[in-house]
Amino acid sequence: MSISYNSYYVTGHHCRDYFESVLLHLTRGGGKNALQTLSPLDSRRFLPLTFLEDNERSECYHWMKECYPVYEDESNTDTKFKRNRIRNEVLPLLENENINYHSIYWNFHTWETGNFLEFLSSFAEKNSDHPNQIVSNKTKHFIIPHSTWFYCSNSKRKELIDFHLNLLGFPTLYKAPFLDFIRQTEGERAFFQNKLFTIYKSKLGDIWILDNSSPLFSAPDWEQNENNLHIRWNEKHRQIPNPDGKLSFRNSLPGEKIRFHFGKKEISECLRERKIPFFMRKNIPILFYEDDPVQILFSFFDSNLKDLPQNWQNKFL
Repeated sequence: MSISYNSYYVTGHHCRDYFESVLLHLTRGGGKNALQTLSPLDSRRFLPLTFLEDNERSECYHWMKECYPVYEDESNTDTKFKRNRIRNEVLPLLENENINYHSIYWNFHTWETGNFLEFLSSFAEKNSDHPNQIVSNKTKHFIIPHSTWFYCSNSKRKELIDFHLNLLGFPTLYKAPFLDFIRQTEGERAFFQNKLFTIYKSKLGDIWILDNSSPLFSAPDWEQNENNLHIRWNEKHRQIPNPDGKLSFRNSLPGEKIRFHFGKKEISECLRERKIPFFMRKNIPILFYEDDPVQILFSFFDSNLKDLPQNWQNKFL
């Protein structure tokens, strides 16, 4: 009688190992497939260290080495092997140039979402009091650059959308709504929404693909606590000193303007200029001093955007 187990096996390969393998394959005449070696989840093999940046110096990496014994192969120091020469002579030169193994690895890898999330869910249920915590923190939206979209044929555009929907855990887009979305892109904006997800593109803007449970769809929350104003939105929180209680938060009114050093400008125009999708604009947090809008908190929407204006305190405080 034979017994089979529904299980995964885990190896200790990390992103530095990946780059070592790529160089090894290329020196032997390997092609583009060499860039996709050491997948994070291949059949039943899982590579958890590929998800950690700077693996060999991270606390988590050293913690795992303490918990699980690591046995060094004696041949690792023998320079007659090409792999060892790459590891000990070539990689240190690249590291002196600040190579980022983790970033390069994930430029050429993804995973089958269903299998990957099934693995994480199964692992979490056995090892955590909060089995849904890992899965609930998955990405809630993706952005496809306009430049990528512009140079793709419609068949490739369909593949792009379906690929990102798959990453979100959703079924592919049917042909009819896809063709309608393509037709809409000839105008000022294209918009598709069903019960699960939303797809949006402005005329020259990027493609947004969003899970409808994304925090970007929720309204900001704020409260005054002692001498501070607390604002929460898009899984971000900020505490702003407010000792006199004159700072507040609310949505902007139609036609409302905000003051800059050169004069006033409509808030709606500021939001359009930064290509905020129209259905999110009402959720962008705006700070008021007494009844005057003084700052649009763009950084809640995207950490790479600056709040405007930046020096509003000089005008009101």
